[in-house]
Amino acid sequence: MSSNKDTRSFIEGFLASPHLLMSLIFLAVALGFVAFRSMPLNLFPDANYPVISVIIPWPGASASDVEDKVTRIVEKELSTIDLVRKVKSVSQDEMAAVSVEFEYKKGLDAAATDVSNALKKIEARLPRDIKPPEIFRVSDATAPVFTLALFPKPGTHLDLEKVRQLADNEIREDFLRIPGVSNAEVFGGYFPELTVEVLPERLHAHGLSLEHVILALRGQNVNIPDGLIVSRNNQFLIKTHGEKLVKEKLSSIVVSHEPGGDVHLGDVARIKTAYKERQSLYRGNGHAAIAINILRPEKGHVTTTIAALEAALPEIKAKYPEIEFQIADTQKNIIETSIDNMVDALRDAIIMTVAAIFLFLANIRISLLAAISIPFTYFMTFAGMYLLGYELNIVTLTAVIVAVGLLLDDAIVVIENIERHYHSLGKPITRAVVDGLNEILLADWAGTYTTVIVLLPIMFIGGYVQRILRQFTVVLALSLIASYIISVTVIPLLAPYLVQGKHKKNFLEKLADLFGIYILDPVRDFFVQLAHFAIRHKLLFIIPGIILFGISMKVVMPLAGRDLMPPMDTGIVKIAFEAESDSSISQVETIAKKVEKILEGMPGLKSISTVVGSEPGVVSFGTGQIPQQGLVTAHFVDRFHRKKTIWQMEQEIRDKAKDIAGVKNFDVFEFGATPLSSISAPVDIMLTGPDPKILDRLANEVASRLMQVRGLTTVTRSWSMDKVEILVKVNVEKAKIYGL
Repeated sequence: MSSNKDTRSFIEGFLASPHLLMSLIFLAVALGFVAFRSMPLNLFPDANYPVISVIIPWPGASASDVEDKVTRIVEKELSTIDLVRKVKSVSQDEMAAVSVEFEYKKGLDAAATDVSNALKKIEARLPRDIKPPEIFRVSDATAPVFTLALFPKPGTHLDLEKVRQLADNEIREDFLRIPGVSNAEVFGGYFPELTVEVLPERLHAHGLSLEHVILALRGQNVNIPDGLIVSRNNQFLIKTHGEKLVKEKLSSIVVSHEPGGDVHLGDVARIKTAYKERQSLYRGNGHAAIAINILRPEKGHVTTTIAALEAALPEIKAKYPEIEFQIADTQKNIIETSIDNMVDALRDAIIMTVAAIFLFLANIRISLLAAISIPFTYFMTFAGMYLLGYELNIVTLTAVIVAVGLLLDDAIVVIENIERHYHSLGKPITRAVVDGLNEILLADWAGTYTTVIVLLPIMFIGGYVQRILRQFTVVLALSLIASYIISVTVIPLLAPYLVQGKHKKNFLEKLADLFGIYILDPVRDFFVQLAHFAIRHKLLFIIPGIILFGISMKVVMPLAGRDLMPPMDTGIVKIAFEAESDSSISQVETIAKKVEKILEGMPGLKSISTVVGSEPGVVSFGTGQIPQQGLVTAHFVDRFHRKKTIWQMEQEIRDKAKDIAGVKNFDVFEFGATPLSSISAPVDIMLTGPDPKILDRLANEVASRLMQVRGLTTVTRSWSMDKVEILVKVNVEKAKIYGL
């Protein structure tokens, strides 16, 4: 009784002096309005596991040597680190790539430190001539927000080699100065090198051999190439990575000290600028190009970086008038389209909900009073999201849409009870508001509270599901709490102006009355009679219900299928292809051109980005990809502006690509079906064992059986034992004759 009096006193006091509480509510609503306009957009919440990628170059080593002497040792050591989820590796000629995935509890900083310490422990067990391991942090921020294709404009003096030099230096620095840009990675081949062409006659005239030149270069701390390349002209390459080399410095290196004077490198060799044989290439929108990936900070927002980049891009373009800058890939379109669609769905949900309330209440003023709670509630919810640092993404907006039906429950309960006290009990409007609200205040809170409590376990379920659904449950809980606050504050203040008094029903209200008389009332009467009948014949309903439940669990559920996320037609198609193992980079480029030609013949194409191979230290374009592997990303117009679905287009690409010669693997898949980017395929089968030859044979058997499974579109192996190696056996005696 005392609690009831206290509640009544609070309500009366609030209605008499609502200024403080309403000021706080309007402040929250104003903050929510500003937050809605300024909150960053994203497709999904950041949910990828922390990953550290280790790249270990080993010049001149074969893939099998890399596997035996580097990869296995590194894998074994890294797998002992605390909170490691899984370790994956790729061993290829001259390089090992090891990827370590950690649990969410492990921060990227701590993970990188642990990996670095682990590599130092095994440093003595690794081959001496490997290059220092490179450690890269891989997170959601590693995915580029923008990919720009740079190539010379027609009629200019530039070529791709010069564009690469500009991109690696001046252009990259211009992008790094943009606020919100954490890194700009350059890709596309054309690495500059200095070539030392040894002149045999001059070398022999001084009584020197090629070994003297190599020792002199190593003694000057000059980077030796990825494997010594010796031709009939005695050429070998010196890479310019690390220390910037100039011809004058190389020419002055002392090869030998002689009584008549020192022999310098320039005395026995020619030093020329050259470019390393390409192991990677890039094509943007059908042009051979140099690519720049723009990355956001780890705690930054995609749309913030994109907005800053778009503002600065015209100035950068004007600075380099001879270079064409084209957008080949971007996250902007898919994010904006998805968010716009979600906002449209929210608008439609609000309209239909208000219309349904009006049909049931048949009173415009009361329906309007209930509808007023929606914007107040949502802006308070957006204010809470803003303070928590949330983004507007598919997950948070889904929670907002789901909350539409729940939001009006509190308001309708309060309005209906006030109306009952006013019309049915004949109380004055002020007393009706106080008594009506007092009667259901705690009961309404109990309903809201229990709903929020049900959501709490999802916030702490752990793993990937928690990372995705925590924002969903938090936003839904914020909406419910905001709805309750509005229903017991704003609604009672407005009720005296909209509930009291009688008014002549207008045309719409008369239509709603007819809807109630001829549709709602018969439906209500039917279910009332059905309920009475069921109460009198309980077993007649309970037994069939149990049987239907059992059938649905045994038969229907297995047929319904399960998936991580529903399919999404984002308009983005990805094509991963692999050429035969002996294919040159030019042959792979020919295949890429044929794939691009197929895409260009399809309606609605907006942009194409093609990446072939990989480059050391460039993570955002992919690591561990050999020169025979390529990835094509094609953006099409959204579903509203094309006739075919993305899956129909994928099948069309598969059918047309069957005629492309020299392709070993060809995968076509859509982008956006899941926010968990570490999933490599819908079904991923891993075979393990100590003998590669046995694994190769078993993989062929598994692949052939999988191809017989209905519904599978592509079966791809991660590696094959079809690489041709040329083994050179040196005749030691003859080599000595030539001073080698």
